[in-house]
Amino acid sequence: MPAVPAAPTTVDVAAFDPYAAAIPLRWLRKVRNGVLLLLAPVVAGLLAASAAVGGMLGDGGDFQPLDDFWRAVGRNDLTVAEGLRYPLVRDTLVWLFAAVMVAEIMIMHRQWRLFTTCIPKLITNKVIKPRHDVTTGNPDDPPILRFAVGFPPEQRLARYLERTNARNRRHAAVFTAAFVLAAFVLAALLSLGQYYGSFRIFVPEDGTAAQREQWRRDAYAHWWAGIDQPVGAVTYFLLAALAIYMILAQTHVGVSIARIAAALPRLAQLDANWINPDGHYGWEPVRHIFRTVWLSMALYGIMVSGLAVVLGLGSGGWIPAAFWFVLLWIYVGLPWLGIRRIEAAARERHIAMAEAEAEGASTRELDELEARVERYRNARIRPMRLGSFARIPVLLSVTLPVLLNVFQPYVEKWLGH
Repeated sequence: MPAVPAAPTTVDVAAFDPYAAAIPLRWLRKVRNGVLLLLAPVVAGLLAASAAVGGMLGDGGDFQPLDDFWRAVGRNDLTVAEGLRYPLVRDTLVWLFAAVMVAEIMIMHRQWRLFTTCIPKLITNKVIKPRHDVTTGNPDDPPILRFAVGFPPEQRLARYLERTNARNRRHAAVFTAAFVLAAFVLAALLSLGQYYGSFRIFVPEDGTAAQREQWRRDAYAHWWAGIDQPVGAVTYFLLAALAIYMILAQTHVGVSIARIAAALPRLAQLDANWINPDGHYGWEPVRHIFRTVWLSMALYGIMVSGLAVVLGLGSGGWIPAAFWFVLLWIYVGLPWLGIRRIEAAARERHIAMAEAEAEGASTRELDELEARVERYRNARIRPMRLGSFARIPVLLSVTLPVLLNVFQPYVEKWLGH
């Protein structure tokens, strides 16, 4: 009888293209990460020029970060008889947002490159293998299984990634238009919220409620990006829309990655490299990605926290905080659940194999199998885990927007309002 060919043990290599659906960002493919540092002086120059046109650039005397900080936390020495002028030099929060935006572009650039190389590296590390136990399905099977049985086991993952990339390229114009429109709408809502809520944390405690509200409106009128400063307002609006577009594009990529991660167990066998050459049982490429995810989430957490305070904790501040919670679930919650399932499935499969080998084994072989099973049980695949040094500041930054709103009554009392 002719020999039966051995089943393939390796998966065909393919990569996810995060830039496929983001037409305005495709130029980043060929740019080195260090070159993106040049965006910092470009953004700073644009802000300065737009503020200078309206005479709202300010000078060294307007730079009052410490004084404004103490006023924000309750030591407010302002009175309704004293107006507030807020030129660009004084707007520490805008400088912080601009720095976060530039840093996020650099982080996103590295993160998307890691997305592209991750699956090929996992295949090389032998933690993604062909799954041979998927048989011809029936109409009641999930769509991903009906798709999988149409290809040989070693080709399923590659074909699925190719289909995902093709779909994103085919609908790239629609995605881009939708994200741009959503960015402009959300930036407009942000501007509207600032019109009705900005400078709330600086409002003096003396005077009547009407006088305090008039003071706040006058302060807004003397803000470099207020509606009374059209050039500054337009610049601020466009930069806010750009930042929101980036968040939406990143979220779309995050959803695509989540869908791929959810499909992986159906398309391939996920395993662990029990020799543990990289300290993470072959999952080191995922750990590199989550370093950028945690850093990105921490920076966005700081930015969203600032927006929540400016818009008003417990009121308009819940809008960015609620959106933030959705991002946390996509980027942190879903991956954590997925990795736990991968770890549990790999452990159970190898323990079952060891138990099967135990039948008829010698005493010495049983001792070796027992040691293997103990190693399987003690193994922990934790590519999302932070180092001890980074754990506290990163987690605090990530959860800050939600914590600020949850403990809003206490924060308001602490702020002295």
